[in-house]
Amino acid sequence: MTDTNEDVTFLIGEAEKGDVSAQMTLAGLYDYGYGIAKDMGLAAQWYLEAARRGSVAAQACIGNRYLRGVGVDQDFELAFHWLEKAANAGYADAVADIAWSYQNGLGVKPDLVKAFDYYQRAAQLGHAASRYNLGYMSANGLGTEKNHDEAMHWYRLAAEQGHRKAQVNLGLMYARGIGVKRNDIEAVEWFRKAADQGYTKGQYNLGRMYAQGSGVPKDFGEAVRWYTLAAERGYQRAQYDLGVLYLHGRSVEQDYSTALDWFLKASVSGYPKANYQLGRIYEEGRGVQADTREAADWYHKAAEYGYDRALYRLGNLYFSGDGVARDYTTAYQYYLQAAEKGSQPAQYRLGVLYRRGWGAPKDLIRSYAWLYGAAESHHITAQRALNKVRERLNYMQAIEADKLGKQYRSEYGI
Repeated sequence: MTDTNEDVTFLIGEAEKGDVSAQMTLAGLYDYGYGIAKDMGLAAQWYLEAARRGSVAAQACIGNRYLRGVGVDQDFELAFHWLEKAANAGYADAVADIAWSYQNGLGVKPDLVKAFDYYQRAAQLGHAASRYNLGYMSANGLGTEKNHDEAMHWYRLAAEQGHRKAQVNLGLMYARGIGVKRNDIEAVEWFRKAADQGYTKGQYNLGRMYAQGSGVPKDFGEAVRWYTLAAERGYQRAQYDLGVLYLHGRSVEQDYSTALDWFLKASVSGYPKANYQLGRIYEEGRGVQADTREAADWYHKAAEYGYDRALYRLGNLYFSGDGVARDYTTAYQYYLQAAEKGSQPAQYRLGVLYRRGWGAPKDLIRSYAWLYGAAESHHITAQRALNKVRERLNYMQAIEADKLGKQYRSEYGI
């Protein structure tokens, strides 16, 4: 070895003599690059030496390395060999790693029940991340019955230990009134704790509370501040919401160019709402030259994720032939997808297409049924169109159409 640092040279000498404390210290230095070149392979080597000499902490560390293939070739058999030794000695990190293995099927058949059991063991040893995972699994019914009270219990324990994800999830339960009476003030407190740790989801949710005036006085300036912190670290929802604030000039000077920039950043990860807004910007020419072809491209990207507003806008473009070749059949298909997601304007458009036989066979009963849903949602134009179609139906057709309309409203959340 060529390290010239006297302290490191001394440690190496002691480690080579079998001093477990020196081996662990040396492994840590190589692991994190403290005063020495970072070297995950040498870190693993010294963890292994210490593990062989009975260090429980080293056994957990080398087990983790074999589990993830860090500094060593991934080897699940060796990972479990060392992790089980450390777990049997009551080392919480090792117990949690075994739980993670069962949760994700790493070297074992996925088994959420076993994962939950191991997380419980680690949680009883005070392991914060395991307590968070128990909260998440209880909230979602993974490996155990769904139980919001249990989720609150575990999230709170982890949150009080400073676990950022648990703090955000606990805040969300308070904000949504899940498993507890809604309490926006309490939600803000937990979001702020996570935000103060630099956690983007905490920053974003705290920004939302300021934007909505929930648990704190409405303050778009504070919303912008917290959104910006999260957005600059790549959190797409914050980038999108920040873009919306610039688009509408809320607490910031209206700036289409800056809005465009934030939407573009959010779109990199495929965030459908950002893609949709980019489509709107190009369709309406907000700060850019209007370009319906470019708009159609962005709407298509959002539509790939099933975003109803983009589906509806695409239907409009194909219906009118703006930016794309006019195609009533394609328009119909996009309107149908949007309508089935509850879009009232798309439901109205479908009613019109069925009434006229554009893009789909003429069908007054289906026309009535789709218009019925839109009209029931107080869509004035749909109510007028519905009356016109009703006049053309005979008694039996009207009964069938009314039944189908109620069915659509029930099935598609109209």
